[in-house]
Order: sequence, then structure tokens, then C-alpha cells
Amino acid sequence: MATVIRLLFLIAIGLAWPWSALAQEPETRAEELRRQREEKAQELTPPKPSGLERALLRLENGRLFERLLAPPEGFFPKLGNITPGSGFAGGPGYRHQALFGGPADFSAFATISTMRYWMVEARVQLPRLAKERVVVDVYGQRTDYPQEPYYGLGLGSAREYSAVYALANTVIGGAVKVKARPWLLFGGSTEFSEPKVRGTDDELSIERRFTPAEAPGLGGQPRFLRHTATAELNYRNPQGNPRRGGRYAVAFQKFADQEDGRYSFDRVEVDLQQYVPLLRDRRVLAFHALASLVPDDTAQVPFYLQRTLGGPDDLRGFRRFRFRDENILLLQAEYRWEIFTAMDGAIFYDAGTVASSPSGLSLDNLETDYGIGFRFGTKNGVFLRVEGAFGSRDGKHFIMRFGHVF
Repeated sequence: MATVIRLLFLIAIGLAWPWSALAQEPETRAEELRRQREEKAQELTPPKPSGLERALLRLENGRLFERLLAPPEGFFPKLGNITPGSGFAGGPGYRHQALFGGPADFSAFATISTMRYWMVEARVQLPRLAKERVVVDVYGQRTDYPQEPYYGLGLGSAREYSAVYALANTVIGGAVKVKARPWLLFGGSTEFSEPKVRGTDDELSIERRFTPAEAPGLGGQPRFLRHTATAELNYRNPQGNPRRGGRYAVAFQKFADQEDGRYSFDRVEVDLQQYVPLLRDRRVLAFHALASLVPDDTAQVPFYLQRTLGGPDDLRGFRRFRFRDENILLLQAEYRWEIFTAMDGAIFYDAGTVASSPSGLSLDNLETDYGIGFRFGTKNGVFLRVEGAFGSRDGKHFIMRFGHVF
């Protein structure tokens, strides 16, 4: 009997062993897979950025551009463009916060360009009033532009019959800005200016090619007092290099001729910007519309105070100041995408027109261009723009510009 019991016990063990092994096999496999994943995780290393990406990351995270070109205190190099077409400009700048231990900040710079354009400016600002909701600004500026182009008035002006003039101006002014909300700003300013137009010493001088009737204000340049009131709703993000949000601004300007009132006029400007983010802000659709209007058709606006189209910031496929008149309309659209950190690409389209009266601005008479470009900067702003513009009756244009377009 005992022999039979031992035999049955051995048979039971033999029958149970395969099922026990099979029951334990999934757990053994799971343990093995877990062990393999842990070993693999220890061997993994994060992807290494390329040399260019590392350099761009250092520029952005270290804020090198801001620290070199716009330090909060002391001397700094003032680099960039004075005005479109002036060439590269540079000179010394100085900034001092809490002037005399008080709430005022002082800044000044003097800069001259490769085309002999120059500008000198001094400014005292009180930016921290009413818990930084009010900013007061007082400034003085002197400029001299020795070679400004003039093609005549309207869309019918001929590129072949262009002229050149020199413009010097002295401006003294003050402004107040009130931040009613983080996204809502109101402002007002008053400026005294004394523009002086002069001819050049060659056959292209404006006085030899145009009469005072063809270039209003050529016969005399009065002093002006300009009053401006502005309102702005701004929820762009980030502010310096927007990826989403919008900015909607309106400004009313009153130019008062301080001599006989002949060239006094009013101007209304509406500036609209909208940014539509795509793919987590790595792609952006950017739109811009600007209208500058002189409501009174009988007003005489000096040609050197008229708004213009053409150049690196509006109609990029045309020469600077190619079209001018008392009223302008500008429409721009861009598709922007991130290439690397601190480097974006852009495809753009510009359209615009000018007219002697607001009713003359028509979408049927738009001058257009298109192009592609690259921007270098950070979320705080674009430092450099390189673009090529095509598709206009003015030919192809290469643009290298410090600062964003909009």
C-alpha cells in the first residue's frame, strides 16, 4: 500500500510540474522584459544639438543681444538703421537709471551711417509712476538726412523722373502714456519741430525737377506744433516677437503751421495686427493693415510730412518712398515658421496704394509684391531681417534690416 501511495505521489508531481512551469513563465518573461528596459534606459543618452543649435541656444538663453546692445546701465553701442536707405549706422550710447537718485531715467546717443545720415537724441523718462502704470517722456532730437528720394505724388509717379533732397529737422517733445489695463494703453504727446528742406548740388536736385505745386511745401518750410492722441489694445504674446494675439491702435494727429497756417492739417491712422498660431506656436500666420487718412480734402500736406509706401518695412518690392500722397493703405500677410532656436523663416505678401483723398483709396489699384526671408532674434525681439522681394514693377530687391517688420 505504501508503495502504491508513493507511486501516485510521484505521478501527481510529474503531472503538476509542466503546469506549474507554464503558470510561472509569463511572470518570468515580464521580469526579463522589465530588466531589459531598465538596462536600455541606463544606456540611452539625450540627443545632442548641433554646433549651430548650441550657439543659437546660448544667444537666446544668455540674452547676448540685449546685454550688448541694450544694457540697463552705462555705455553701449548704438547700432542699426536711422531711416530706410540710410545704410548701416553706429555710434555711442549711454543709459543711466534713477537719475540723481530719483524716479527718472536718462538716455542719449549719437549715431552716423555709412551714407552720412546722422542723428543725436537725449531723453529723460519717468517709467515707474503710479505703480508703473504711467510713463512720462521728455526728449530732444536732431537729424540730418542728406539724400532722400522724391518721385512725385500718387501711383502715377515715374521712377525715371526721380529727384533728391536733403532734410534736416529739430524736434523737442513730451509724451504721457497711461496703462489702464495690462493690454490697454492711452497716450498723448506734443512736439515742436522745425523741418528744413534743401536741394543738392547735382542735376537730381528736387528744385530742378519739381515745382512747389508738384512738391507741396517746397517753397517754404514752416515750424510745426504737433499734438497726438492714441489708444491701443495690445495682447500680443510675446510682445517683442509675437506668436499669437493682436494689436489694434488708433491715433489722431493735429499738425499746426506756426507761421500762416497754410500747411495745417489733421491725420487719422488705424494700425491693426493679428497673429494666428499653428502647431504649438512653431508656425504663425501674421496679418497687418494700416490706413493713414487726411479727412479734409482741401488741406495741403507738405511732401516731407506725407506718408509713403516702398522700402523694407511696407512695400518691400519697391524702392524706399516710391509712392507718397496724403492718404495711404497698406495690407501685409506673412507665414512664419521656426527653423532653429533664434532663427525663423517667412514667406510674405505686401499690397498697398496711395491717393490724394480717402475716397480715392481703392482695392482695384493696389501695388503688390511677394518674397521670402529669414529673421534672427529671440522672443524679446528680432535683431536682424534678411529678405528677398519679387513680383513688383520695380524689380527684385534684397533687404537687410535691423528690427522686425511688424
